[in-house]
Amino acid sequence: MSDNLLIQSLLITLVAFIAYMHCYWGSTMNNRPIIVAPMVGLVLGDITTGIIVGATLELIFLGAVPIGASNPPDITSGSIIGTAFVILTGQEVGSAVALAVPVATLVLLFDNLQMMFLLTWSTHLADKYAKEGDYKKVEWVARLSGIGNKVVLSVVVGIAFYLGVPVIKDVLAVIPEFITDGMNVAAGLLPAVGFAMLARMILTKELSPFLLAGFLLAAYVQVPVFGVALTGLVIASLTYFSDMKKQKEQVFIDDNEF
Repeated sequence: MSDNLLIQSLLITLVAFIAYMHCYWGSTMNNRPIIVAPMVGLVLGDITTGIIVGATLELIFLGAVPIGASNPPDITSGSIIGTAFVILTGQEVGSAVALAVPVATLVLLFDNLQMMFLLTWSTHLADKYAKEGDYKKVEWVARLSGIGNKVVLSVVVGIAFYLGVPVIKDVLAVIPEFITDGMNVAAGLLPAVGFAMLARMILTKELSPFLLAGFLLAAYVQVPVFGVALTGLVIASLTYFSDMKKQKEQVFIDDNEF
């Protein structure tokens, strides 16, 4: 069992590294729960649960995006540990929700702390090479420090998986049933909170009629969510092509020099 757990921990570390490196490969969104959780499920032999947990956590963390210097909780670590816990213990999705949020917040604090030392040191080293005019070393310092930061986080997630899941399973066994039931209820409520956070970020007066139209389609016409999404895609496409056509019509060349 320990050998199997060690192999799983190494694979989980690899999954975490792939997720953390999403920005280095063209912002592939590999760090999102809907991508990370199924990968964890594939490693642990239960991809179905991974997809279910990933979809739930994606709704919760839908508005969790970095804006300027403000970083959201580390959704990668929260998704990995939360998904692994549900698969290995057989708990409900609510347990993943209850575990993912605090884990993501804790890893964010650790990330900020280690960047204070790692990135500060690498910045001073890059300044030194810049003064010497050695731009190649400056480039390598930037690359290695960035990758090193992700390696550290990946190892932390792997260690947390190796040490944490058995301990958490024992702790959960002594938690009263009414508390675990409450976590399952919260799992159904938190996606609405995540969507509300996203809507608050992107909603404007011009877009509010579309939100109302989507609500009316779902609530009164009984159109499924997927149907509402396809309707939104059609409207967005028509609006885009209409705007592009107007821009082309407004562009003209005035070669009259008098």
